Amino acid sequence: MQNITRSTTLSVVEEFLQQLGSGEIEQAITLLAEPLDWFTPGDTDLIPWMGRRSTHTEVRDFFRQANENLTPEKFDIHRIVVDGEFAITLGHFQYRVDATGASFASDFALELQVTNGLITRYHMHEDSYAISLAFLARIRR
Repeated sequence: MQNITRSTTLSVVEEFLQQLGSGEIEQAITLLAEPLDWFTPGDTDLIPWMGRRSTHTEVRDFFRQANENLTPEKFDIHRIVVDGEFAITLGHFQYRVDATGASFASDFALELQVTNGLITRYHMHEDSYAISLAFLARIRR
């Protein structure tokens, strides 16, 4: 049972990341449970897509807002570690804030849980301070 769960977790996580990387947001959303425990910590007053989400509509809005404000410059996945239903994806990204022209980079750990073939938990651990500074460059200009 452990190997089946681990295999399912890994395949769902890989498919989710592949869909996101291809810009297929709607396909990626089909791999999310509803409700789900989605959390990206950060200043929600400054960066509206940060915070908690629990529905497909809210996650869709997360990606819409992020895509309207950021241009990806680099996104690398270094490792996916799986333990039963849980997966940790380690990597590094760099984005540019379109309104300010400022770039920010961060290592990240994405914590995922897969239950019955769907992602039920998505917690992003990143340098939200660096992201805030890139957005604040607009205020300082």
